Amino acid sequence: MESNECDVKACIIDEKNDKFVVDPNTTYKRYILLILSCGLCIGSYYVYNTPAALEVQLKSKLNMSSVEFNMLYAIYSLPNLIAPIIGGILMDKFGARFLVYLSSILVTAGHAIFAFGVIIESFPIALLGRGIFGCGGDNLELSQNIIIVGWFVGRELSMAFGLNSTFSMLGEVSNDIFEPIIIRNTNMNTALWVGFLVCIGSFLSAIIVNTMDSRRDKLIGKLKFSERPESEKFKFKDIKKLNIIFWILLLNCFTVVSSVYCFEYIASGFFQYRFGYDYVEAGSIMSLTFMIAALFCPFIGYIVDKIGKRGIFIIVSAILDAMFHVLCLLSPDSDRPVYPILFLALLGLSFSIYGTTFWSIISYTVDPNLYGTAFGTVYAISNLGLTVFPPFVGYIQDNTHEGHGYFWVSFLLAILGFVGIVTGTIVYFIDMKNGGILNASNPFKAKAAFEAKMGRSQPSFDGLVN
Repeated sequence: MESNECDVKACIIDEKNDKFVVDPNTTYKRYILLILSCGLCIGSYYVYNTPAALEVQLKSKLNMSSVEFNMLYAIYSLPNLIAPIIGGILMDKFGARFLVYLSSILVTAGHAIFAFGVIIESFPIALLGRGIFGCGGDNLELSQNIIIVGWFVGRELSMAFGLNSTFSMLGEVSNDIFEPIIIRNTNMNTALWVGFLVCIGSFLSAIIVNTMDSRRDKLIGKLKFSERPESEKFKFKDIKKLNIIFWILLLNCFTVVSSVYCFEYIASGFFQYRFGYDYVEAGSIMSLTFMIAALFCPFIGYIVDKIGKRGIFIIVSAILDAMFHVLCLLSPDSDRPVYPILFLALLGLSFSIYGTTFWSIISYTVDPNLYGTAFGTVYAISNLGLTVFPPFVGYIQDNTHEGHGYFWVSFLLAILGFVGIVTGTIVYFIDMKNGGILNASNPFKAKAAFEAKMGRSQPSFDGLVN
């Protein structure tokens, strides 16, 4: 191929063979990898929400209190207070593919142990399985995101995150809908082992994605991490490069993610106890949140890539979240009403905006050498919220009576949503004072212009990860 036939942005010189090589992330192959990467987390998302879909049945079979039930989620989050940070640092040093394999194994094995614990009616074994599952769940999603950044940064990144979120949430929605139906037509044991098979399918996706990513590295001649110059390697002192926007975004994630997921954990019981739906109907209703989010994620991602305004989108997401919980707070107990179901549209739209926008903001906020560490820290902080709040929610349920114990839960979750509004607004104004990078349709161009104006050098975004 002659040099005048090759887009300089899409080609790399292969010095060994004296020819140009087209980077696969500039061709249709990136879309193939994107579709395959969507399968990485379907299994973990499917089995993650198994306790919520089967809340009433699990409480009965294992004789659990509300606090013990919420521990099934807290124990998932507990190892992820540290694991994503360690995983992120390891990725900044060694790449993401090893973590993809390790996390997939932990997810699959953890759910198998959880299922076994439920079958033999052992709460401690079930809890252990959820803990092992937790050691892999968030690191799997973390490594998935880092691989996607490597293939899509500067090219439809929000759309790529949105599509990944869509498939992951479809896994969660499928659990909410099908597990109660499987139980009704077979038994709980069958429902739990179906989840195990879905995890096996995700592991097969991991093998294919890692193979494609490895071949890309060899094709473009990317150096192994051990061979890279010192300037491109992660150093602990580089953490000080994480700016004020990043740390405020951590608080935003801590509150907004906790507000959404803490409701989803109790949604089945919420609709059964407060509004008289049976467990199959409640499972279908609670699936609407992620079904709506899954439907809108790719479209919102496409819009964000085109117009920017990421700071505004984050604020809108928190507003919709807070509105949902306030409406739940004000709704009286009644028999099978429709309006609480309609409220879920607000929560679903909120989460679709958040899931597509937040991760692209992180990608454009931190230095490329710190992507793994930054993403890992975000996961750790979100899991801090999901470790602290679920047992607290269970305590409120067990010790209050208004709205069957859900009134003050809604109050707490609404407060978390309002904190998300405040922190999102702070991020918006700080960003606007620093060049409006996050709100630009082309953050790299906006950052380059701002750095030039301030007389600073801009870090390179070429050859980011893996």
